[in-house]
Amino acid sequence: MKKTVPRFCLHACILGALLCSQDAAAYLGGFEEQDGYRIPLNGQMVSGSFAGDAQFYFNNDPSTGYTGVVPWGAYPNNFSDGTNGPDVTRYNAGQFGTNNGGPGGAAADIPDNSGLWRVLSGGRLNEDANAPYYYGSQFARDSIVAYRNTTPHGGSQTLNLMAMDQNLSYAYSLDSRDLGGVNPASTLGSAIQMSFWVKPTDWDDPDTGNILGLSLLDAANQPVFEIGYTGGNFLQYRLTGGAWHTTAYQMGSAGYSEITVLLDTFGNTASLELSAYNDSSSLLGGNSSVLSHQALGVVSGALTGLQWDLRGGSLDNGAVSYIHSFDDFNFVVTPVPEASCVVLLILAAALLHAPRRRD
Repeated sequence: MKKTVPRFCLHACILGALLCSQDAAAYLGGFEEQDGYRIPLNGQMVSGSFAGDAQFYFNNDPSTGYTGVVPWGAYPNNFSDGTNGPDVTRYNAGQFGTNNGGPGGAAADIPDNSGLWRVLSGGRLNEDANAPYYYGSQFARDSIVAYRNTTPHGGSQTLNLMAMDQNLSYAYSLDSRDLGGVNPASTLGSAIQMSFWVKPTDWDDPDTGNILGLSLLDAANQPVFEIGYTGGNFLQYRLTGGAWHTTAYQMGSAGYSEITVLLDTFGNTASLELSAYNDSSSLLGGNSSVLSHQALGVVSGALTGLQWDLRGGSLDNGAVSYIHSFDDFNFVVTPVPEASCVVLLILAAALLHAPRRRD
């Protein structure tokens, strides 16, 4: 009796494994206006006033139609700073714009921390300690903002992290727009590739310890894998509950390096690759494999969020924390076939290559 492979299941496995990868650059994206990140025009913004917010901008005029996000009545009020956007936790950052199937719309004031971005410590909270007044310079704000950058990796804006006075910690909730329509809660049993471009500062180079960490968070808010770098821009990684591992790979501070992480929530592993910018040659180096299928040591849930942690204030060896720029996030989600499906794929491959018998 001739045995056959169930055609429907075989086709479903092949299609699921080969066709369901989804490419996206969205709510994070390149931090452009159409990604949902607002830059004021000539410092002009219109906003209601939320008690307890430090105020940075002047010339707020409802007649101009500027939507925005920082309470009016700023002091001092003469910065006219049209390059820094407001802190991402003050407005609906990443929730408007049309890129990658976005809903359109415009920036809007929201109660702090009620959007995709949340400040956990430092940053805006440090500035708000003296609200409604602000006592720093326009170049010394503790915050995470979209910034109209003269040297972005792509587009015209970047995400800038600044922790001049003290450490900051911000969390971001991934959305299905980030993942090309895939609900983050459904990424359990998937391979999620995340790539982005980063330009560290050179102000903190004398500090040899960890400066920045970017954690991948699962549905239980557990950091399942973390990447970062030292003051001297040496790439680092950290497993849950472990210490930072400093690699021999160094990123330049005059250009953007690309970091790629592959998180496998089915096999509970992570892979890490780097294309490092070389300041001496002013060129982007080739792709280097730093880790390949490193066991996480924990059972990871679905990938649902990210967390940025940046050391601030006066650092070791007289180093100073200054601006770190991120750009062009991209995600690819690939469902991992279940064991039964893998067997069928292997069987299908064998059948396709098996010699045919002539009757």
